Amino acid sequence: MEYNIVVAPNLETLATEVAVLFPQGWKLKGGIIEHAEGFSQQLIRKTSDKLKHRQIPEPRARHRRTKWIE
Repeated sequence: MEYNIVVAPNLETLATEVAVLFPQGWKLKGGIIEHAEGFSQQLIRKTSDKLKHRQIPEPRARHRRTKWIE
């Protein structure tokens, strides 16, 4: 298991930073905590989720085939 804590000065920044981590397999753990430096959120990720993310190939751009009429 991997743990990560995101600290941000306001809720908007916290939401943006957390949203970037979701596609990498991170999931929320607990609620948002307010403290003197702003807000924080704990995230958790299984090592297997990290490996699955690396194995998924990125979609390739498909070339559209067109028929030319003479």
